Amino acid sequence: MTQKKLPPPVMRRRVGSLLRDYRERTDLRPGAAAKRLGWDSTRQGRIERGIYRVSEDDISRMLELYGIHGDEEAVRELAAASNESAKAGWWGSYVGQVSDALLDFVILESKSRKIRVQHPAIIPGLLQAPGYVREIFNSPLHPDNRELSDMLSAIRMARQEVLHRPGNPAHLHALISEAALLHRFPKAPGVMKEQLRKLADDAGQSNITIQIVPVDVPAYAAANQTMTILDFRRPWPPVVSIDSSLGGNFLENPAEVDDLAVVFDKIADLALPADESRERINRHLEENFQ
Repeated sequence: MTQKKLPPPVMRRRVGSLLRDYRERTDLRPGAAAKRLGWDSTRQGRIERGIYRVSEDDISRMLELYGIHGDEEAVRELAAASNESAKAGWWGSYVGQVSDALLDFVILESKSRKIRVQHPAIIPGLLQAPGYVREIFNSPLHPDNRELSDMLSAIRMARQEVLHRPGNPAHLHALISEAALLHRFPKAPGVMKEQLRKLADDAGQSNITIQIVPVDVPAYAAANQTMTILDFRRPWPPVVSIDSSLGGNFLENPAEVDDLAVVFDKIADLALPADESRERINRHLEENFQ
């Protein structure tokens, strides 16, 4: 059987996309840019599609051509990303085992400095307790593939490392529907007690902001939409993932990202403030799990 050909690593594709954006801002066509760099147009196109690795020297020449002068930090960042292996992190053993979309999301999330997530139905993955994760993936959605369920559970728990990186943990801002606090697992009655305790503890962390959207708020835009907004250090622009359990559909257009950031802020305005949200979580814990 022919082995599936893997796409270029997501970070190399982002390098190509960013270099293409820089070129287009100068109104240089691909062929004209390639000629001035001493390349053929095929090489230019493959760099911009993330197929070819790019050296620091070549990136420096490209940025100079595109009117970006002396930005050594950007040159180093782009070169490092272009030459990074898809297996460079803890997720390496899962390459080829789970969907490319999920791996892309995991890699981008791991590199983010700020994460904003809105989930209208369940506790977001970065805040899920081990028992909750097991119950989610042992649901009827995965009845015949225990190996896949175990793999997805392990990935979800490993993702939480981004919130505990030594020296530079990502900041998480999570909007969670109060309805998610009411879930019960009849075959595992202790799961929600463990989950609410973890949620209350996480809400006390300096890099985690949790806001609960009360069940009695009016219907709001994106109430049924799960989205994650990822912000990065420069020069990377933010992206939005419209999420699913197997990855997400990425939006990178600046106008679309800005629009969804506005939606996120509007939902945050409807939610309880962070201190009241933690009180609401503790109230559910005390009233339902004495």
